[in-house]
Amino acid sequence: MLYRNDGGRFTEVGVLAGVAYSDDGKSLSSMGAAVGDYDNDGLVDIHVTNYQWETDNLYRNLGGLFFTDETYESGVGMASITYLAWGTIFVDYDRDGDRDLFVTAGHHDDNVEEFDTVTYAMQNRLFANDGRGHYRDVTAVAGPGLALVQVSRGAVTGDYDNDGDPDLAVLNSNQPAVLLRNEWNNPNHWLGLRLAGAGPPCSNRAGIGAHVEVAAGDLVQVGEVRSGDSYMSQSDLRLFFGLGGRDEVVRVVIRWPAGALQELASVEVDQILTVHEPCNGGD
Repeated sequence: MLYRNDGGRFTEVGVLAGVAYSDDGKSLSSMGAAVGDYDNDGLVDIHVTNYQWETDNLYRNLGGLFFTDETYESGVGMASITYLAWGTIFVDYDRDGDRDLFVTAGHHDDNVEEFDTVTYAMQNRLFANDGRGHYRDVTAVAGPGLALVQVSRGAVTGDYDNDGDPDLAVLNSNQPAVLLRNEWNNPNHWLGLRLAGAGPPCSNRAGIGAHVEVAAGDLVQVGEVRSGDSYMSQSDLRLFFGLGGRDEVVRVVIRWPAGALQELASVEVDQILTVHEPCNGGD
């Protein structure tokens, strides 16, 4: 279901928008959802994890609240059929300027091996975005943290060591949680933004709901501060943008939840910048 905000009242438009079913018209057993602009066209897309023997689905935003199912075209379809997937995150793990995908998996029946060809514990997966909207499974070369076979559920991303690399944390069922530190050392630049709202009567202090556009040379990315995503999880409220080899951010435009439009010019890269909401009347 997709609920369109009609000025404080919501209308369910999932079928009209093209996200209610799979490309062949089937209902799916969905678990988690990620929202992000994976093809850098300024429109947020949706990735949904589903049950085993179903594909995880990627819906590309065409604008006007219309989506097209790019599950197989993007490369995430066939790679997901044998997994019961839960958490999903758009995350630029290599900071090259396009959003990759991290997906957790694990069955809910601990005896599934007795009546099916899949396993209870499953391997989580990392998909690299080639910059043209196509994903490649890079789990096998992503280090020992991705070699673990567990019964995973929730997943979040956040730069816990403040080095500009997005790290991952995974919550498992009846197993210890896992913290995956990103050691993907490369020269790619990045920018982190912590948005500080002014509080009533202006925006909330966490900046939740703020929309951000970051322009660096030929690369323009959008992001939004959200309080929940993946599967029953919440990631770092700071926004991180990979920039590849671009060494300057020409423009940052922030639309705050209360309506203020703020623009920053010539922002230095490789830093976590705190931006305070301009607000007359806030404290």
